[in-house]
Amino acid sequence: MNLFRSFKKLFFLHFEWLALATGLILLALMDPLTQAQTLCPIERLGFEYCPGEGLGRSVSHAFRGDFEASFYSHPAGIAAILIIIGRIITIFHRNLNINKEKFTHESI
Repeated sequence: MNLFRSFKKLFFLHFEWLALATGLILLALMDPLTQAQTLCPIERLGFEYCPGEGLGRSVSHAFRGDFEASFYSHPAGIAAILIIIGRIITIFHRNLNINKEKFTHESI
């Protein structure tokens, strides 16, 4: 049972920031000029308009320094980067505070 608690602690402390950082890295490496298959569930259901259309492309443009193309791809792209980086920092701050205090099963 101790192994399960250790895994649960590691998962709680590190999964979210790793997933967010991986997503940002993949978007930074993505070529914004290629036409890829859509991942939007709304479009997959048959609707034409997807509110997140171009968000990944916008983030990719922003990482390349092309802020005008980023804004025209999706106005929320730069804000999404800032929000995700802010969330990663918040998680690191939480992890530092948890490591300073006694970690208990009830704190998860």
